Amino acid sequence: MKFEVKDMSCGGCARAITGIDPAARLDVDITAKIVKIDSVLPPQRLAAAIEAAGFHPTVNSPSAD
Repeated sequence: MKFEVKDMSCGGCARAITGIDPAARLDVDITAKIVKIDSVLPPQRLAAAIEAAGFHPTVNSPSAD
């Protein structure tokens, strides 16, 4: 799953994901404002965790290509 997080300026959204799924694999590109997540959790739960951390994610694609 790939999210665009336009208000991202650090790795805070990644910490939000590892807080709910410690086994998640993440690729964070702060410059491009993209977070790629490989997780067993549904996209809605991942987005909710990012939002709870104070960010505003947009689903960019269904895969973590």
